[in-house]
Amino acid sequence: MSADLDETAEAVAPAGHTRRRFSPDPCLVAFVLLSLVFGSVFAVITPPLWGFDEFTHFGRAYAVDHGRMLPQRIPDSLGYYGGEVPSTITDLIGHAAPNYLDPPPPPAPSVVNPGEYERLLDHPLESPPVLLGFGNTSAYSPVAYLPSAIGLRVTETLGGSVGTTLTVMRLADVLAYTALVAMALRLLRAHRFKWVVFVVASLPMTVFQAGTISADAVTNALAILFSALFVRATFLRHRLGPWPTALLVASAVLLPLAKPTYVLLALLLPVVPADRLSLWRGGRAVATAVGLAGFAAWTAVSARTSESMHLMRPGETVDPGAQADFVLGHPGEFLQVLVRTFVYQENSYFTQFFGALGFTWVPVPATAVVCCLLAGGLALGMGDRLTAPPSRTALTAAVVLLGVAAVFGTLYLEYSPVGYHLIAGVQGRYFIPLAIVAAAVVLRLVPLRLRLPDPRAARGTAGAVVTLMSIALALSAVKYHYVLWH
Repeated sequence: MSADLDETAEAVAPAGHTRRRFSPDPCLVAFVLLSLVFGSVFAVITPPLWGFDEFTHFGRAYAVDHGRMLPQRIPDSLGYYGGEVPSTITDLIGHAAPNYLDPPPPPAPSVVNPGEYERLLDHPLESPPVLLGFGNTSAYSPVAYLPSAIGLRVTETLGGSVGTTLTVMRLADVLAYTALVAMALRLLRAHRFKWVVFVVASLPMTVFQAGTISADAVTNALAILFSALFVRATFLRHRLGPWPTALLVASAVLLPLAKPTYVLLALLLPVVPADRLSLWRGGRAVATAVGLAGFAAWTAVSARTSESMHLMRPGETVDPGAQADFVLGHPGEFLQVLVRTFVYQENSYFTQFFGALGFTWVPVPATAVVCCLLAGGLALGMGDRLTAPPSRTALTAAVVLLGVAAVFGTLYLEYSPVGYHLIAGVQGRYFIPLAIVAAAVVLRLVPLRLRLPDPRAARGTAGAVVTLMSIALALSAVKYHYVLWH
């Protein structure tokens, strides 16, 4: 293993013997600070339930907290899946949803009647239960909601208000996201590829998602943890000890349960060379089989929730079976759908990858996007020389491409109206879990690197990456707050 340029050299002790002076990894420290600070900022400045599908994510977290782990169909409904939530939450939804769906045009602030929000947030959480539909999040297993459910349980125990509950649940997601990604960076401390992970994990979009009640906080963190360990073992040729191996296997098993769309990413586990893992012979196959069994079992349990998806597109026909028949029966028209989707939507995918915040879709400043691109370029330039056989590189690239296709395929079958001229519902943030593995493939194929023979130059470049991402997050938070509240 090569020494990291950021590692501190041994110091000579007064007694004449040598010892290694403790020095915290700057990449890890910088990420933890940025994630905790800006994740908390987004958690506080985002109006209640204005995160992506946040009220349905709350409903699912509330169900998990109250022991309703499996999807439940609402009695006497037209295919709704959901469950009971406190009536004070539905009162808040009744005020928030019309506001973020139809905010006033600029220069008026997006948030209408802040005083009413304060009044509703002061209400006690515990109130008579009412039924709420959350079919889209009923498909997710309890894994993705454990942090927010724990936060909810704490506030329920202490008798917190609606506002306190929502804030604590958001902060619980921030803590969980930060802890999982910090483990990934800790295990990459001896490799400069950690800066690529740092950039992806610190994107305004990624940190914003961590600061809301959402399945995406845990999903992104698990994807980052798995990707970092996969790259370390497969492309950096570094053997994983028992603890890192256990984390790699656990993240591969849990990731498809958090969001089934990313099962293909977890299937990279067999690509890792067997001699780089602290597993018995055949351990990779067993772990992969366990992950697939869990994915298949949950998919079987949650399959019926797709019946609720058509309710999100009122007046249009959303039917996975009919959509598949359309693709098979009209391949030429489907090809045109693909072309139109990329021609008309690729700009929005690009922007959303870096940040389109909240249900009012506030785009992060162009300056923030430029900062992220510069930081990403520097991180790639600093990256280690990756080595892997062409076959493993090709398999990894294929999984990334199939993962992208899975995002489009899922949204086309389960959200787009039959025969619709575009694939609807795809957002740039859905590609964040695939970004680190994709970057590893690029670094393996492109030999160009920055020449940084002087450790001071390497530290300066790393400092520039941290500075650029800090500026991107700060500018994004300031703009988001201004648009919403000023």
